[in-house]
Amino acid sequence: MSKKRIHQIAKELDVASADVLFHAQELGIEVKTASSGLTEEEEELVKLAIFPEEEVEESVVETVTEVETLENENVEVQESNIEIVEVVRNSSPSKIASILNMDSTQVVADLMGIGIMKGIDSPLEDTEIEKILEKYNLIPELIDAVVVQRENIIEIENFEDNIEDLQVRAPIITVMGHVDHGKTSLLDYIRNEKVAAGEAGGITQHVGAYKVEIGETGITFIDTPGHEAFTHMRARGANVTDIVVLVVAADDGVMPQTIEAINHSKAANVPIVVAINKCDLPDANPTKIKADLTKYGIVTEDLGGDVQAVEVSAIKGTGVDDLLETLALVAEIEELKANYKTEASGYIVESRMEVGRGNVATVIVKRGTLKQGDFLYAGQAFCRVKSMFDHTNSQKKTVEPGSPIDLIGWDESPIAGDQFVVVKNQKEAKAKAEENKTKLKDFDNSSFSVESRMSDMMKLLQEGELTTVNVILKADTNGTVEAIKDGITKLANDDVKIQVVHAAVGGVVLSDVDLASATNSLIIGFNVRPDSQARNMAQSKGIDIRTYNIIYELLDDISEAVLGQMTVKTEEAVIGMVEVKTTFRAPKVGVVAGSVVTEGRVELDAKARLLRAGVVIYEGTIVSLRRFKDNVNVVNEGLECGIGLSDYKDIKEGDTIEILGEVEV
Repeated sequence: MSKKRIHQIAKELDVASADVLFHAQELGIEVKTASSGLTEEEEELVKLAIFPEEEVEESVVETVTEVETLENENVEVQESNIEIVEVVRNSSPSKIASILNMDSTQVVADLMGIGIMKGIDSPLEDTEIEKILEKYNLIPELIDAVVVQRENIIEIENFEDNIEDLQVRAPIITVMGHVDHGKTSLLDYIRNEKVAAGEAGGITQHVGAYKVEIGETGITFIDTPGHEAFTHMRARGANVTDIVVLVVAADDGVMPQTIEAINHSKAANVPIVVAINKCDLPDANPTKIKADLTKYGIVTEDLGGDVQAVEVSAIKGTGVDDLLETLALVAEIEELKANYKTEASGYIVESRMEVGRGNVATVIVKRGTLKQGDFLYAGQAFCRVKSMFDHTNSQKKTVEPGSPIDLIGWDESPIAGDQFVVVKNQKEAKAKAEENKTKLKDFDNSSFSVESRMSDMMKLLQEGELTTVNVILKADTNGTVEAIKDGITKLANDDVKIQVVHAAVGGVVLSDVDLASATNSLIIGFNVRPDSQARNMAQSKGIDIRTYNIIYELLDDISEAVLGQMTVKTEEAVIGMVEVKTTFRAPKVGVVAGSVVTEGRVELDAKARLLRAGVVIYEGTIVSLRRFKDNVNVVNEGLECGIGLSDYKDIKEGDTIEILGEVEV
């Protein structure tokens, strides 16, 4: 709910701000200064406390009469002196100052004089821009800012091939739809891999690409997450795909993310095949689904349209063969072809850091044949292809158009959605990457500040005195960083903006805490954890680090922060840190981590996370805890111990184990 500041109310009532503040406090309203805000209901109570109801009405009438008189007296003067200027919406006082050729502090002071409290770099509403320019006898012509996208900065290479050089290639399929409608289960059945069972919250957390050997060329599936936080990634997926499979649950119907998927597909001009899933359930109603889809321009063939629809059950496999045949037919109609006998190019689907492999990128080859040893660039990253692995982890020497592959040999993680292009040598690849880096150096590079630490931020937000929530975001993959960044910025409202001060791949480190301290930011981690230095520094500086592995919880917390309602709650937190020095095998337990407790304590049966290079690779419980030959329940800081983890054997020297317990945060 929007609030009006006390000094604005005082000005309207022609009374001192101190009087309004006094009466508000007398009524039990929590306000501190003249900049504190009141809701409409609170404002009415204060007015009644200051004036009888009749006097308020008389005061308002007199004020309106005075304004009308002044307007009538000055209309001719204004008409002769007023000038129209172009102003970008949401301009800050500093931008207004540059238009007026004035000092920024003077504009801020003038804004305060008309009851608008804004910082130099805070965005102004349309009405606020109009009011401040009116003071200088100017009328703003408000225009929308030109938003520069990454694809507008980095040019996409377009290639032309002779018709005689083209051959049929594998179609690239993107599976879209609402969360929990069965996208991952459908892909699981097709490729006979049980991916969904191991994913937190039932949501696909990472993007992957898979080749299924069906027909002459096979079919490539891009597996995109279904939660709305990944809208940005889905949009990019639609740009590289040939056909979209729209999964709709027969027992649920058309949902918001179903509509998003339809819009993305239409925007990319990509044909859609509808897979009506869960048709084995007793309350399934495929006919209703088809009818509902017509409202969004998706008319299936049996209703007189041109969209193919297949009824399937991802769990039982019913209709999946029909779906694959339909996809092959649509691909044949689309006449998807590529030149196999040229240098390769395509798109980055996902990038990540893997222990032992370094930066790894999943790519889709759209043109040419990619070979081991090739040099290529993608955005500001370049790569000498040291090795290539498909989704079964089989090493490949060459990759043909329409196929996905994991590339190893990058100097840094490329950005999901960027085009990759093979060039003649490393010098050219590096030069192209550096050229793009120069173009991008000012893109998305911003820093912001807020007025208090976390302890005061919620109160300031509730009182309407804080207009920006700053966030530092760290996650385990590049695509996830972009997607979450896109998702949390959409949670902003008219009163509170969200600024992502910094977003990157990797664990939370000391430099992140330093930046958070300088910019008064929240630190958000997704599938990553802070190292001990970062955590200790954050505690000493009062910096809040919140980590998640489920998208819903992350977005809910940020949404609460925007409303000023993020509260202290009990949750799992680190009560101990362990460094793995060596590993050995023990009867009944399996692999045991010979470790030193570097912080806190270790408790038997406590929950634990195994970290490698700051990334969470396992979560479970401590099933064995020994000091020398004795079984113990607790091992404290500074002591050595042997730790066995439940159902996990891939422990390595140098790993870190976090011990979890319930604490207030």
